[in-house]
Amino acid sequence: MVLVGKSMLKGINQKRVETELRVYFQIDLASRIKSARKVHGLSQAQVAALLHLSQSAISKYESGQVLPDLLVLLSFCHLYKRELEKSFDCPFFREYQAKLPCIED
Repeated sequence: MVLVGKSMLKGINQKRVETELRVYFQIDLASRIKSARKVHGLSQAQVAALLHLSQSAISKYESGQVLPDLLVLLSFCHLYKRELEKSFDCPFFREYQAKLPCIED
């Protein structure tokens, strides 16, 4: 479905819009991940150990320096179930998470 005709897009820099949306999403996701970690009372080192990542990677995700890839994002969703499930609720995520073993704190 097309909501905007080509004539309406003239003068819009698509690359700039994509970049701005990516930055917005990256910053929003970073704050959600950090907030969820704090709700669970975990340190970055503990999260890194649980997800088999480095502490510097967790720091970069939480500061918005790096956007996590899909598998890392799924791991965060699995670890922080309630805090992130509303943001990423879709059949693919539910099916994938149902197959994962329980992560204990």
